Amino acid sequence: MSAKLEAIDLSVLQKFQELFKQNWPKYCQEFYCLDNFIEFLKKQPEIKNLQLYTLSTKQARDEGLFVIVDRYQLFAGSLNNTNGLLETALDLLDWSKGLKCSSIPSRHIEALDKVVAAKKLNLVFRDPTDLFYMKAEEALQLKVEPPAGFVLKSLSVEDAPLVNEEWPNHHLGSLYFIERQILLCVSVGLYNVDTQELVAWCIRLQGGYLGALQVKDSQKRRGFGSLVTREISYRLASQGHDVMALVGHSNAPSAGMFRKLGFQVIDQCLWLRTEPTEGDFVWPEGE
Repeated sequence: MSAKLEAIDLSVLQKFQELFKQNWPKYCQEFYCLDNFIEFLKKQPEIKNLQLYTLSTKQARDEGLFVIVDRYQLFAGSLNNTNGLLETALDLLDWSKGLKCSSIPSRHIEALDKVVAAKKLNLVFRDPTDLFYMKAEEALQLKVEPPAGFVLKSLSVEDAPLVNEEWPNHHLGSLYFIERQILLCVSVGLYNVDTQELVAWCIRLQGGYLGALQVKDSQKRRGFGSLVTREISYRLASQGHDVMALVGHSNAPSAGMFRKLGFQVIDQCLWLRTEPTEGDFVWPEGE
């Protein structure tokens, strides 16, 4: 009998996550992706538009094979990238509405590319990124004090419209995404004490990476990007987490900042978005 997609729950994600601790940090992408979704489900067990799958074979479960479709974003991982099982799982997904394949580890890119080619899917983009990594014990040394007149604190949901508007990657449905990440993940904002203006920020994304790192144009070249990166890295390390960030190959300033802080490139990840095969991309308002 051929393998089928099989829905899984929180308890299975927790079992899978344990598998990715081996040969650290080889599988840190999968480990922290699952870590975030596990925490999401603990806080909001009924998250809308979230599907969790593995294949209906013992081997797939033994290898922690997972495919997560979070609204229109796809995350995938497995201990094994040579047996074709992940390719099978991706092939069984519904691609008709288009999917944003997010932070796919380099060892799984071939499987994704084969499915995209076999289904003759058109691409909106295909962007490789470098995986910058720092151990928790090193990130604990990044603690920094804000400059006079400013304060560092977690973002609030009220900040989401500004964060979304300033984010170069904002898109249909991204305001909801930013709101959810602020509610469920570690975040840092730098605020002017007198005016309470938010001038720089960073949020942990679903895949476990630092993201949405932004400084207001009027406040650039003051080191604020590095400041919020140091603070959010310290906060994650204080919870026992190593720190990861993804930087596009053309983004030399961000790559330089992470290297200066002591991050090292240990892998590459791919971001790939497919066009819908039926009509235009749509998403319910407010979701």
